[in-house]
This record gives sequence, C-alpha cells and structure tokens, in this order.
Amino acid sequence: MERGVKLLTRIMAVALLMGAAVILLHPDYRDTFRAMWWGDIEDSAIWMSNRGYYSEVVHDMEAMYEVAE
Repeated sequence: MERGVKLLTRIMAVALLMGAAVILLHPDYRDTFRAMWWGDIEDSAIWMSNRGYYSEVVHDMEAMYEVAE
C-alpha cells in the first residue's frame, strides 16, 4: 500500500513539474497563466482562440439561462 502512495506521489510531482515547464517555456501558456493570476482571462491568446473555436460554449450565466429556456 505504501508503495502505491509513493508511486502516486511521484507521478503527481512529475506532472506538476511538467506543467510548470510548459508554463515557463511556452509564451502563450505563460501569458494565460498571468491573465488567470490577475483575473483578466479574456485577454489571453489561448482564451481568444478557444472563443472562436468553441463558439457554442457560453460563459455568461444570464446567457446560459436564456439558452436553457
């Protein structure tokens, strides 16, 4: 049982390090991280590209209720 916990801990640590490396090395992800940190997510390049690609996804709560009706 302890072996499984240690393995899971190592997997999570590697995933965390890989995620941090992606954020540090890729400029779009770095800008998105900054935008999320400051609460201006709509200013990030990834958010803008996803908004065009996933046009049917609505993030405004009032608009979501209008679509549901």
